[in-house]
Amino acid sequence: MAVDIKNRRVLGYLVAVAVTLSTIGIVLAIQPLVSFVPVLFVAAVALIQAYAGLRPALLSIVLSVIGSLLFVGNRSPVNLRLHNLTEMIIFPIVALAVVYLMHSRSKHKQIAQEQLLELSTLLDSMPEAVFILNANGEVVDVNRAGQQLCARSKAELLGAHYDFLVRYMHVKRDSESAIEPHELAVTRALRGEAVQNESRVCEHPQDGSQREVLVSANPMRDSQGKLIGVLLVLRDVTEVTDLQRQVATAERHFAIGQMASGMAHDFNNVLNTITQASALLQGPDQSADDRKMYLKMIDNSAHRGAEIISQVREYVRGGSTETTSVDVCQLVQDALDLTRPLWRNANGVSVLTEFKPVRPVRANAADLRRVFTNLIVNAIQAMPSGGKLKITCEQHEGTVFASVSDTGMGIPPEQQKKIFAPYYTTKTSGTGLGLSTAQKILLAHGGRITVNSEPGSGSTFNVQLPAEEMVGKVA
Repeated sequence: MAVDIKNRRVLGYLVAVAVTLSTIGIVLAIQPLVSFVPVLFVAAVALIQAYAGLRPALLSIVLSVIGSLLFVGNRSPVNLRLHNLTEMIIFPIVALAVVYLMHSRSKHKQIAQEQLLELSTLLDSMPEAVFILNANGEVVDVNRAGQQLCARSKAELLGAHYDFLVRYMHVKRDSESAIEPHELAVTRALRGEAVQNESRVCEHPQDGSQREVLVSANPMRDSQGKLIGVLLVLRDVTEVTDLQRQVATAERHFAIGQMASGMAHDFNNVLNTITQASALLQGPDQSADDRKMYLKMIDNSAHRGAEIISQVREYVRGGSTETTSVDVCQLVQDALDLTRPLWRNANGVSVLTEFKPVRPVRANAADLRRVFTNLIVNAIQAMPSGGKLKITCEQHEGTVFASVSDTGMGIPPEQQKKIFAPYYTTKTSGTGLGLSTAQKILLAHGGRITVNSEPGSGSTFNVQLPAEEMVGKVA
């Protein structure tokens, strides 16, 4: 791109030199007959300015003056009448050339105005808020959606600096943390960087409500590659995000509903153990050791019941933004315990686990527990006629790996490309947000999720997370 721009500039100067020298040659050729006719240089300079630009035209003026001093204008006219007649003949030709160029420029200007009007109409029809800023970061145009988002008229916004917009709308990285000036999308775009769909939170100036927006900022350049401004697009995704949260919450409740019968069975076992141990304690012939054993059974059962309730509560509530140092293997085990009623009561499902020691990862425990719970539930549902559920957890170098495998029907190749897309599901009662939410959570933790599957041979979902650096580790 830069090479093409440089080549065009060089070509413009070469054209200026060639046209100017040709004009000097023409003037030299007719000078013996009619003397010096400088009006020809006007046409040459006008043509160069129109088709090569201002700087080549200035070069042509300098060359014309030098050529006039060196080569032309030194002889007296042979015939004054012939000289005047020649000027009269050449003048309309030059005048027509200049008029043509002026008319062409006026026509191009009219076309540009029409295109600008079409662009303005197009921008106003867009649902996204669009701002066009110049190289100084000042608003030169804004569409109707942008005016509504800022709660200001177009006249008030034109000429405003983007710093004012950031302060006026209280733009932040999220609901809590502020964003540094050098991290702003417009600031980076003015440095030549293209920014696409960065999540930001701003406050609506009129009603004070928080709006979640996706910000894109792209640098605008002229034909020579010079930065002339920025196209800023803000897409309000507040309603979509709220809807996604509601659907995700509904999905969690749906999953809890599926596991409710199994949870009730487990909880009944806990209560039965407590009841039986309590009845035995009331027996007349119990030794101190027996009573101690029964009391321990009651205590263990009570703790197990509390764990069941806690796991359900954590799953329904979902995670917060707080991250701690967590053991991935323990979270996988928690998810396995949470789904125990499903796989234990399923027809012919066996469970195999392979856990190896791993370093902690920095993450939100509830979020990761949701990810592994969802993967285990999906694996169980993929084996309606029974099969083997295998769960592994291990570490290679600085990465913790966890996998959930089933021996179900597998996933066709054409579906594997879509399973992480929001709202895509192959289940009649699914919402299509389980795997997409899992991917979003893992990406937010610096991890990733992949799938290996062959139709008829089952599927394996692999989770990777960066391990925390060891304290005191020498680089």
